[in-house]
Amino acid sequence: MKLIKIILLSILSAVSIDAAAQDLNDAYRFSRQELTGTARFVGMSGAFGALGGDLSSLKINPAGSAVFLTNHAAFSLDQNFNNVSTRFGTLSAQTDETRRRNFDMSQAGLVFVFRNNDQGSPVNKITFGINYDRTFNHDARFSSFGSTEETIGNYFVERANGFTVNDFTPNNQNFSNFYRNLGQNFGFAAQEAYLAYESFLIDPSAQDNSTFISNTNSSLYNNDIITRESGLNGHVAFNLGTQLYEKLYLGMNLNFHFINYDRFSSYLETNDGPGDIREVYYENDLRTRGSGFSLQFGAIYKPVEQVRIGLSYQSPTWFRIEDEIVQGIETFSQAQNEYITAFPDVVVLFPAYDFRSPMKTTFSFAYIFGKNGLLSMDYTYQDYSNQRFTSRGFEDLNFQIDNVFQATHNFNIGGEYRLGKYSFRSGYHFAESPYSAPVSNNSSGNLTGTNYQGMTIGDTNGFSLGLGYNFGSTTLDIAWRRTYLERNDNFVQTGLQSRAYVENTINNLMLSLAFQF
Repeated sequence: MKLIKIILLSILSAVSIDAAAQDLNDAYRFSRQELTGTARFVGMSGAFGALGGDLSSLKINPAGSAVFLTNHAAFSLDQNFNNVSTRFGTLSAQTDETRRRNFDMSQAGLVFVFRNNDQGSPVNKITFGINYDRTFNHDARFSSFGSTEETIGNYFVERANGFTVNDFTPNNQNFSNFYRNLGQNFGFAAQEAYLAYESFLIDPSAQDNSTFISNTNSSLYNNDIITRESGLNGHVAFNLGTQLYEKLYLGMNLNFHFINYDRFSSYLETNDGPGDIREVYYENDLRTRGSGFSLQFGAIYKPVEQVRIGLSYQSPTWFRIEDEIVQGIETFSQAQNEYITAFPDVVVLFPAYDFRSPMKTTFSFAYIFGKNGLLSMDYTYQDYSNQRFTSRGFEDLNFQIDNVFQATHNFNIGGEYRLGKYSFRSGYHFAESPYSAPVSNNSSGNLTGTNYQGMTIGDTNGFSLGLGYNFGSTTLDIAWRRTYLERNDNFVQTGLQSRAYVENTINNLMLSLAFQF
């Protein structure tokens, strides 16, 4: 069928938007960060809050720019290998690996250092810098195969709650136009319910026309779920720093953030029960774009030559975000012995909405072993229950955020040893799960012991290794990072209790070139 895209702007009741298109997964997706930056930064697992002197350290503590002795520039390339193992329902694990074909730029920036030649002045130098850092790489692909006792028809039954058969009567409108008008009049839930109604996945119950039932009927359903994600989050920091009294470094950042996220999901369900619908295929193609800004302030103090103490604060990030979705359903009816297709060829554009990520505070400590080496650690506190959708119409979702998310305590530890022109680095990083609900690794993927039905992510653990060579005014660095986490993924937010258990191992290879000038 020829694709004719009809652009739809859903303005719901003129005062609010359909928050059902957003969920708790979005909240974490907008706030999360991973360990990326220069190869030196990654090689020490990002433990740079008290050290500075590295362009990626500015995103931990903006006072780090004042540690530079001369003008400095660096850029970094990396390649990701994202290995995902999933288990869903009754079947054993399946494994997928997503790999970027080419090295991509993950960091680029420079710092200008202006020294004060007045020996009697408390101000020793002033620095100006700009740096780009990718904060999260969304590229991933995974498949889940298994059998469960639940049907996706339950999800569409819940979406149809509150509507009547008359709401789904086209009245001489063609399919795509009526689908578009449903969004304008009733919102996204009505559009999803209409697709299920049009494809005979749900029907009104025998009692009345305002309640619906699923036309699937089986004791066991076979499921095939495929998800492909792509895109990245990043920010550009404009930095100002200064050194005072040879011991105190101060800095601030004005950060401009962006979000580019795409996700294609498909769900295939089959059964051989007595119900009419024996097969359901549902696909959803989401595109999210956003931009925002935040502020950072930091300080590094050097009480003695060997010790560095750092403290930094990052404000919440205030985002403006837009979503668009294309979706459709196809079913196989046993009674009609044919496939029934409900793909409206409509791009649903949701009104832009505002989101505020949580602030974070970092305390850092480092010890310098002369010119031969150093040890450094960062502790970061961030309360994810403070993130908020700040546009009207998200009160229920914000209430869920209060109950699902929690404060986190994160640690980064790293070290460096110098031998001649070579530098050897290693580090460990730990990020506590922002979800209060535990991750379940049982065969069905159910989140037992909790009423929460959405995605959860466990603690993140990883280590890194790095190597650098100093050519004089130029340094070449390479690093390797390995990060492991577990999570429970869901295809829809309601109606399906079963979750896929996902083990995610990320290997990241990074190369940086830095110049002093």
